[in-house]
Amino acid sequence: MKLGFIGLGRMGFHMVERLLKYKINVVAYNRSPEKVTKIARKGAIPAYSVEELIEKLPGKKIVWLMLPAGKATDHMMKKILRLLKKGDIIIDGANDFYKNAEKHDKWCKKYGIYFFDCGVSGGIWGLKNGYTLMIGGPKKKFRYIEPICRALSAKGGYGYFGNAGAGHFVKSVHNIVEYVYLQGLAEGVELLSKFKQPIDIVKATSVWRPASVVNSWLLDLTNIALKRPDFNNISPKIGSVTIDELKKTAKSIKGYAPAFEIATKIRQDKSKKFILGKKVIAATRREFGGHAVKKKN
Repeated sequence: MKLGFIGLGRMGFHMVERLLKYKINVVAYNRSPEKVTKIARKGAIPAYSVEELIEKLPGKKIVWLMLPAGKATDHMMKKILRLLKKGDIIIDGANDFYKNAEKHDKWCKKYGIYFFDCGVSGGIWGLKNGYTLMIGGPKKKFRYIEPICRALSAKGGYGYFGNAGAGHFVKSVHNIVEYVYLQGLAEGVELLSKFKQPIDIVKATSVWRPASVVNSWLLDLTNIALKRPDFNNISPKIGSVTIDELKKTAKSIKGYAPAFEIATKIRQDKSKKFILGKKVIAATRREFGGHAVKKKN
């Protein structure tokens, strides 16, 4: 099969690489042509405009958008809807509020186009380990995109959850859990540093890893982050961009998530409290998502 893929950012580029590895033909477009040329060297079919991408796809077209949520995705949706035909498929992999997926689904229905929202987790490790995919959209058409999902995901790592919006909703809840996990790890490190005797924090997080009940991939990555030579130079500023989306998700279902509320307050806090904990969160986010960290002034 052949897939159109728009957006070769930090995750999108590696997703295309994985699709190529699993013998999915990909026509790839990105706003900056350098990335298109780079992915073409790995076997993708290059497209240097959206129009060229659509032209290079077969009769029943499937286009995956991997763009930032909001204006960028809205603009691209409107553009490709004018170029696609009835029966084609759009998949949106952005980190977005589920009600925006419902909005995009309505746009698509006006053109007779099928829409899927797909939450994607796996960060910069997805190429190697596979991604986790959480999918919403028309159930009867899911079979058309399932081979793509199977190629992208880790074994057992994708699921169809219901109509449009369900995919982004499950991903938002996943991210809320991530916030809470990271907050717990950060509090643990902060507390270890306060003991009356000096505690080797790297050693403590290392011995937790093999068999303790708090062992997790995030603990592994926290331990790696603490070992980095530049850890002490990292700023406690955390560049999270999903906070508003996740707050809206919890509020829209009248959810009770007190640990998440605390975690978001800590990420936005600019005081000199919890400095080590905030550094741990920033550093661990870099490990799993390639998120930029700021250095201390």
